[in-house]
Amino acid sequence: MTHSVKVSHKGCIKELSVTQTTTLNQLRTEIAQIFGVEPQNQRLLYRGALTEDSATVESLVPNGGKIILVGATTQEYSTLQKNVERRQKGRINHEKYKATSASVYRTPVVRSEFEFGVLEPLVQLPQQQRAMEILRRLANDIGVWEVMRKHEYRVGVLRELHPNERSILGYNRNRGQVIALRLRTDDLEGFRDYLGVRQVLMHELAHMVWDKHDDNFHRLNRQHCREVIELDWSQRGRTVGTAKVYEPPTTEQAAEVDGGSLGVSGFVLGGQIPQESLPRDQAYQAWLRRSGKKQK
Repeated sequence: MTHSVKVSHKGCIKELSVTQTTTLNQLRTEIAQIFGVEPQNQRLLYRGALTEDSATVESLVPNGGKIILVGATTQEYSTLQKNVERRQKGRINHEKYKATSASVYRTPVVRSEFEFGVLEPLVQLPQQQRAMEILRRLANDIGVWEVMRKHEYRVGVLRELHPNERSILGYNRNRGQVIALRLRTDDLEGFRDYLGVRQVLMHELAHMVWDKHDDNFHRLNRQHCREVIELDWSQRGRTVGTAKVYEPPTTEQAAEVDGGSLGVSGFVLGGQIPQESLPRDQAYQAWLRRSGKKQK
């Protein structure tokens, strides 16, 4: 005489026939073949957990009874394991290169007008040549160069942002002394999309004029993002007319890019930099005091 039980797993119900001598352990093997959940990963429930693998199914579950199967399939475990290994590798990479962050802060020298003086990939990280190629591509990008020439921007150093700075995608220190951009993916195994990196660069170039993420900043950022496409004469006659122009983020989202530009005091994530702390404003205030004029 046969004995049937139903097994339910994630909404899928199968009816299985067993004999009077079929043990719970043997049922687990059949369940693994049907549902793809290995016996050691199975948790079988019928009015509580079924744990007596040597007992017969007939003695544990009545005819027609429904057993609930809890457990991940072999494929799900494989995907989970790959994700765990990927995150673990990312953490190892971050720890490996964390100690090198102090070596990338040096005083730059501007090479010439309307361009980037020095390109600095992180020499301590792998694929340094690939990082340099991305920085060189940004520096030689016709759209970027035209934006810098039009607005007369001078940048001392275009630098790869150290992966230890996880909370931002880039920063502009002292209005062009240094611009740093995140080039690598979060796990440090690859590189970010070039156009996305260029959009962050347009954001940081807007900090050449405005420190806060206010309306003035967003207006200039939008202008940069239009101009980097429209002024690229090498793309004329192709798809420029129909290209989508990047719309900069809101004030809250913009703060996640760099938290505001960096003044002479260093990092000010999400903070404000007093206008008088900037070199050009200090010179202006000194001129006002000497001339006896009042600030408008």
